[in-house]
Amino acid sequence: MAWEEEDLDEKGDLTFFVARDIECQWDLYLVNTYTDKQLRALDLNTVSMPEDWMQDWFQKMKAGVWIE
Repeated sequence: MAWEEEDLDEKGDLTFFVARDIECQWDLYLVNTYTDKQLRALDLNTVSMPEDWMQDWFQKMKAGVWIE
C-alpha cells in the first residue's frame, strides 16, 4: 500500500472503507450475476453496478460517517 492505514485521518478512513466496500461488492456482484463461462468472455467495460449502490456510497461519503 502507498500509505500506512494508521496515517489516515477520519475523512481518509471513510474514503478507504468506501473504496474497499466498492471493490468487494464489485467482485461479489460479478460472481453472483454471471456464470464462470460468461465472466471469462465478459467485457467489464460494459458492466455497471446497480445505481442505488453508488447512491448509497455517495450518501455515506456526504454524511461523513460509515453507516451499515
